[in-house]
Amino acid sequence: MQNEGITPNAVTYSSVLKACGALRALEKGEAIHGEILKQRLLEDDFVLATALLDMYFKCGALAKAKQMSDNFSVKDAGFWNALISGYSQHGQDEQALHCFENMKCKGIIPNQGTYVCALKACSNMGDLDKGLQIHEEVASRGLLQSDSVLASAIVNMYVKCGTFPKAHAVFKKLSPQDAPSWNALITGYVLDGKCEQALSCFEQMNCRAIPPDAVTYGCILRACAVIHARKKGEQIHAEIARQGLLHNNIQLGNILIDMYVKFGALSKAHDVLKELPTRNVVSWSTLIAGYAQCGKDRQALECFEFMQHEGVPPDAITFVSMLNVCSHLGHVEEAHSLFVSMDTAYGVKPNLECCFCMIDLFGRAGHIEKAIHLVQQIPLSDSYNIWLSILGACQKYGDVHIGRWVFEQAILADENNGLAYILMANIYAAAGMQEDAMIIEAMRMSRIWKSATHSWQSTAPSNNSHVFAFDDLLYLKLPSTHMQLNSSEEDVLIK
Repeated sequence: MQNEGITPNAVTYSSVLKACGALRALEKGEAIHGEILKQRLLEDDFVLATALLDMYFKCGALAKAKQMSDNFSVKDAGFWNALISGYSQHGQDEQALHCFENMKCKGIIPNQGTYVCALKACSNMGDLDKGLQIHEEVASRGLLQSDSVLASAIVNMYVKCGTFPKAHAVFKKLSPQDAPSWNALITGYVLDGKCEQALSCFEQMNCRAIPPDAVTYGCILRACAVIHARKKGEQIHAEIARQGLLHNNIQLGNILIDMYVKFGALSKAHDVLKELPTRNVVSWSTLIAGYAQCGKDRQALECFEFMQHEGVPPDAITFVSMLNVCSHLGHVEEAHSLFVSMDTAYGVKPNLECCFCMIDLFGRAGHIEKAIHLVQQIPLSDSYNIWLSILGACQKYGDVHIGRWVFEQAILADENNGLAYILMANIYAAAGMQEDAMIIEAMRMSRIWKSATHSWQSTAPSNNSHVFAFDDLLYLKLPSTHMQLNSSEEDVLIK
C-alpha cells in the first residue's frame, strides 16, 4: 500500500496495530506509532489511541502503555476499558481497579466491558468487598438482566473469592442460564477442589438441555482427573469425539491427555495424542511426564524423539521429565548433554528442578566434584537441600574429605537443620572416625537445645505430653543414642 504511494489513514493504522499486538511485533508497532505522530492523527481519535494502547499491552510494553495513558488527559470509555483490561491481564490488578475509580471520578460511565474487566481484577485479588460494590452498582443500573457475560463475571468473582452462596444466588436469578454462566460456577468448584459439586452442576446443565462447550468439557475432565472418575471421563471423551471438538481445540486435547495420565492409562493418553491434528509442547510434555513417572523410560525416550522429529521445541517441563528418565537409567552423560542443550540448542534456561535433578544424578553416580561445580555455577534459592543431596552422595561413596567441605556449606545455608549433622556423623562413623562423629552429634544436640523449633517442649494440657521433631526421630537411629520412652507413661507427639 505504502509502496504504491497510498497514505494510510486512522482506520488502516488501527487494523495494523491490532495485527502487531496479536503477533507481539513491538518494533513494528512503535514504528507505526511514529508515523501516526507525524501525521497528527492521535489528537481527536480515541479509536486509534485505544488501538495503540492495546498494542503496547499485548506486546508486554507496560511502560509505553502508561506513557500513552499519561499523555491523554481526556479519555473515552473505550480507552479506559483497554487500560483496565491491559493492567488486569498483566497481573497489575490494583492498578486496574485504580484506573476504574479514576474513570468514574472523571465522569465517564462504565459500560458492561468495563465492569467485566474490573470484576476480573477483583477475582484475581480475592477482593470481595470491592466486588460487592461493583455488583451493587451493576444491579442498580439493571445491567444483569441484559448481559449474561457480565452476570457470569459476577458469579466468577464470588466463586474466586470463595463465596459460593452468593455465586449461587446470582446464578439462580440469571435468565437464561447459558453455558458461560454454568462454566463460571463449574470452574470455581474445580479450582476450589469441590469436584463432586462440579460434576453435579454438569449433570444439572445436561438435564436442562444446555449444551456444554469446550470450556465446560475441559473443566469437567479436570474434575474427573482429580477424583479419578475414569468412567465419567471416558463418557465425556466419547461425547467430545462425537462432536468433533478435538479437530480445532488442542487445549481440550491436552486436558484429555492429562486426565488419562492421571488415571495411569498411558496407552489411552497416547491414543489421544495421536488423534490430535496438531500437537504442541504441552501435548508431548504431558505424555512424556506420565511415562517418566510410571518408570516407562523407553516410551518416554521415544516420545521425546517423535517430538523433536515434528519440530516441537521442548520446554523446561519436558527437560525435567527427560532428566528423570536418564536418572532412572543411570545415563549420566546423556543427561548432561540434555542439560547443556537446554540453553545452547533450545534457549531454555534450566529451572531449579532441572538443576537439582542434574546435581542429584551427578551425586548418585559418584561424580561429586561435577555436582559441586554445577552448584557453584548457578544461583539457587534452596541451596540447603542441594548441599544435603550432595552430602548424601558423599555418605554413599565414603568421601570424608569432600563431605566435610559440603557439610560446612550446608551449615552455612541452615545451621539449625539436623539432617546435615546426621549425614556427616554417619560419614565419620563409616570411616571409623568415631571421635569426629561424636563431636558432630554433640554439635547437633547443642543446636537442638538452642532452637525452640527443634526441642522437647511441654504442651498443654498434659505436662507428660511432648513435641518430638522429625529430625530427632532420625537421630534416635544412631547407635550412640540411648533413649527409651515408656508409651504407657508418655504420649509422643510428632511435629
